[in-house]
Amino acid sequence: MLIRCRDLLSCVRASQYSSRSHCDSRKHPTDNSIKQSDFRDRRAAHLFDGMCLPSDVAFPSQGYSYCSEGEAKISAKTEPYIKSKRSPVRERFAIAFCWIMLIVLEPSAKCLADWPTGRGNWSATGAISDQLPDQLQLLWEARVDGLGFEAGAVIADRRVFCADADGRILAFDLDNGKELWRVELDTVFVASPLVDAGMLFLGDYQGVVRALDAKNGQLKWEVELGMEIDASPTPLDDKLLVTSQDGALYCLRRADGSQVWKYETGDQLRCGATIVGNQTFLGGCDSRLHCVDLSNGSPIGMPIPIDAPTGSTPAASLGHIFLPTHGGDIFAIDAQYQKVKWKFHDDSLAQEFENSVAVADGLIVAASRMRHVFALDQDSGQVRWQTTLRKRADASPVVSGDKVLVCGADGRLIMLDLHSGKEIWIFEVRGGFIASPAVSDGRVIALSDKGGIFCFGTR
Repeated sequence: MLIRCRDLLSCVRASQYSSRSHCDSRKHPTDNSIKQSDFRDRRAAHLFDGMCLPSDVAFPSQGYSYCSEGEAKISAKTEPYIKSKRSPVRERFAIAFCWIMLIVLEPSAKCLADWPTGRGNWSATGAISDQLPDQLQLLWEARVDGLGFEAGAVIADRRVFCADADGRILAFDLDNGKELWRVELDTVFVASPLVDAGMLFLGDYQGVVRALDAKNGQLKWEVELGMEIDASPTPLDDKLLVTSQDGALYCLRRADGSQVWKYETGDQLRCGATIVGNQTFLGGCDSRLHCVDLSNGSPIGMPIPIDAPTGSTPAASLGHIFLPTHGGDIFAIDAQYQKVKWKFHDDSLAQEFENSVAVADGLIVAASRMRHVFALDQDSGQVRWQTTLRKRADASPVVSGDKVLVCGADGRLIMLDLHSGKEIWIFEVRGGFIASPAVSDGRVIALSDKGGIFCFGTR
């Protein structure tokens, strides 16, 4: 059973490969017309462990994470004590305590059984605690004609939701693959949806965000933002965080899509918004990591230079942000002090990253376009293992328990051991994979660029 830990996150004060190149200037249609042939060769794999924290008085509570029933959490009853008259020492102690609890409790996010967003959780770690067997079977498959899928599926309440480059939004039964409903629109989807509290939210190439009833696909509202949307929305209590290639992060009311606030970076945003406490982190095409106050959309500190543009969604774990860039670097940044802890660069393994990393059990797992998959030590940034694929992996890697799942451009779904990189299992399909896999309850969903929907598990 899952419980939602609300009002515990306000303690802290303070895809991607594209045939048109990554953080480039684009001419977007002004007449709402789309040439779907422009997307035939697109390569995108869109990236998104929540945290349970005690409340603090500095900001109103925002956001939430998921924890399994019985996990430790801080009672809201502590709030009156924290709200009492504080000396500077007490205030510093409260902030330090909150960061310690963030680090201690953060791994509980992997208990989230569903896969509700492109990177699995609001911290964008691409990881879930589900243990997979060494051998998977193809349980069912479905197929839709057209340009195929550029972004991965999401899973909730034993339903699979996905959107393709032909403007179709589809829902399937996770157990048997039966199509439950579909919506066909004159647009293109290159980002995974968000499914949360019975609603499906997703943005398209034209910059339109839609909210649908997850049960039947009925449209509830739609709103047009600036430009192309390349990542899943992120939920924030009764609001949504949506990034756009117009360079803005939008905070929208989930009830009707109306705008609450807007944060502008000045250059394209192709990442999702990663939540850490009462902050969100954004990696931008302006070669900087932005930290934004979720209560009002104002910047927290100065943006952190990362030496090159990025379209990757930052991953948050144990009080740190992990972000790859188009320059071939992977940064580890202290989320509290907003300082670089370490930077990884090895031209023999990666000269650029156009996907996101997965974070689990003290390891940062990355897949490069040079056919390498490798793991870095989370504390030091040192290489723990590396393996070479037959062909590149454009999709972001995913971790399930002690297994790593990698979708290759050659149509191979590959399972590796998380701690050694040893190859365990392979399944090959017609076409290739652009989208990252999704995992829920021992099932793996992979979407191909030929329109295939594949479900793997054990009978």
